Amino acid sequence: MILIIGGSSQGKTQFAKTLLKVEEDKITDGGSCVLEEAFTGPVLNKLQVLIQRLKEADFDAGKFILEGIKKNPEITIICDELGLGVVPVEQKDRERQELIGRIQCQIAQKADKVYRVHCSIPVLIKG
Repeated sequence: MILIIGGSSQGKTQFAKTLLKVEEDKITDGGSCVLEEAFTGPVLNKLQVLIQRLKEADFDAGKFILEGIKKNPEITIICDELGLGVVPVEQKDRERQELIGRIQCQIAQKADKVYRVHCSIPVLIKG
């Protein structure tokens, strides 16, 4: 499994397409996919939005995601880094940011490779 992280609009999706030689239509959008189909493709984009959707639907997001990875251990996951030191004012936003960060940590521990993309420049930070 590969995890690709970085700030919003930093080139993560383009990097994944180049790295994996995959077309846009093979990338699952975590913001709009059927929840049960999130981990069926080669790439899952917008993990942070999927986590929010799972939380709103009263799913255990961490468990759901780890089970999805077990079903598709070759998947590449793309997720925005949130916060980077900025603490949201609203408690629900702080809880969301913390949940996403904790899940990213769990995924990174299981991942074979982790890339961080900044200004379209990928840096391998694990693997």
